[in-house]
Amino acid sequence: MSFELVTYANKSQGMFEELVNNNFNQKVTVLGWGTKWNGFGDKYKAMSKHLETKNDDDIIVFVDGFDTKINKSPEDVVKIFKSYDCGVLVSKDPMPFGPFSKIIFGTCDENNTANSGLYMGYVKYLKIIINQANEMDCEDDQRNLNDLCKVHNFIKIDEQEKIFKNVPPTHKDKKNNAVFVSYPGTLNAHRIKRSIIEYTQFLYIYIIISIILGLAIFPRLKYILVPALVLFVIFYSVFIDKTCNERLS
Repeated sequence: MSFELVTYANKSQGMFEELVNNNFNQKVTVLGWGTKWNGFGDKYKAMSKHLETKNDDDIIVFVDGFDTKINKSPEDVVKIFKSYDCGVLVSKDPMPFGPFSKIIFGTCDENNTANSGLYMGYVKYLKIIINQANEMDCEDDQRNLNDLCKVHNFIKIDEQEKIFKNVPPTHKDKKNNAVFVSYPGTLNAHRIKRSIIEYTQFLYIYIIISIILGLAIFPRLKYILVPALVLFVIFYSVFIDKTCNERLS
C-alpha cells in the first residue's frame, strides 16, 4: 500500500506554487498540466486514467491545485483516514453561496454538502466514484459527488475536519489544525463568469418565479420586468450550461 498526494492543474495559478513547493517536502503529482480546460469533468477524467496505474489498496489524496495549502505534515494522514473506517473521505463544503449552496450542489447527508476539491480514499473505491461520475450527464464534479454520496455507504464526510478544512473567504485569517486547508470561493472576474455560466442552471426556476412575482406585486414595473424576463430566458437558452438537469436516478 502506498500514499500519494494528487492535484489537477493545467497551469500555475492561485496557490499552486505554494502547494507543489510546500514546506514539508511532500511530493505532489500534478495531472492535466498544459492541457485545455473544458470543465470540471476534466479532473475526474484525468483521475480515472491515473487510478488505472495504481493498486486497489493504495490511498490517494486529491487536493485542489489553485486553492489548497498543506497546513501541517501529512505523515499521520493515513492513520487518521483509517480511523474514519470508510472507503472514501470527502471534505465538508463551507457553503460559500449560503442557502443556495444546497440547491446548487445538493447534499451528501442530511446536514452536509460535500466539497469535491478535497477528498481521499482507497483506489478500489475511488474508481467506483470517479468512473460513475464520468458517466453522468452533469459536468459539475461537486454536484455529481453529492449525488453519488447518497448511493454509496462507503463515503463519509470529514465532519471533524481533522484532514480537510475548506475555509470560506470571510474566515481566511483563522487558524485551524487540518492537514490540508483549501480556500474555495475566492472571487475574481474569471470565477464570477464561470459561476454564472455553470450554476445558473440550478437557480433559473427561482429567478423566473421571482420576476413573475415581481410583476404580480409591482405591475407598474412591467416595462422593466417583462424585458428582463425575456432577456434572461434568452441568456439561459444560449449561454448557460444545462448538463446537470438530468439527475442520478
